[in-house]
Amino acid sequence: MAKYFEVTGNINKEETINTLHEHKLKNTFVVIDDKPYPGYHYHKLDARLIELNTTVFLITRKRETWASIIRATEKINMFLEEPIKVSFANLSLFNVSHYAIRIKGLKKMDELETIQKAYQDEGFVFMKNKRMSKSKTIFFKVKRFFDIKKIKKGLYKDKEGMYYILINKKIEWEMFRKMTMSVKRNISDNNFDIVNGAFYMNHTLVDFIRIFKPNCKDELLHEIRDEYQKQINKYF
Repeated sequence: MAKYFEVTGNINKEETINTLHEHKLKNTFVVIDDKPYPGYHYHKLDARLIELNTTVFLITRKRETWASIIRATEKINMFLEEPIKVSFANLSLFNVSHYAIRIKGLKKMDELETIQKAYQDEGFVFMKNKRMSKSKTIFFKVKRFFDIKKIKKGLYKDKEGMYYILINKKIEWEMFRKMTMSVKRNISDNNFDIVNGAFYMNHTLVDFIRIFKPNCKDELLHEIRDEYQKQINKYF
């Protein structure tokens, strides 16, 4: 049986965020994405799964390196009861790029202020609060670690139950969105959430599409792969 191994990589996503008003340091800009996987029907997701994948973005005043986030988080996790999972994020918000520490699945939201203070002690400066009157759909990129295993040629699965289909082209987000609309119109089951990204693997960048669908069957994975390949052949 294949074993899990660790890689780093990038994910490109488009989701809806709201301003977080509670549990944070005063006058800091924090946003929350509490409806993960918008392509999947929410009435089929249990509350625990949503909680585990709710994301908080601590917006920083300037770009912090992925290395500095990793090192600071390692120190912070030493005194937290529940270690946090973080990644580097770049958000397009108000037509401007913003950088953030992305925390996924924070189990105790009332610890957020303490976490922010700990990052401040490590030299991080957070952006001052911004007004956002309603929800906004934003595009963002995440750099993070993955624990994956190979299940078939060109097909991987991670410990969270996500599936990754390797593809032979880098696809920019707007083109990927267009392709996805076509794929979902021509497939037997279109109830899945999908994003794209790349792994740092085998001394290069390996592009993929990531599928969220609990207990996805092999037949559907193959169907999705074939439909995207048709789109790639059409446009490239």
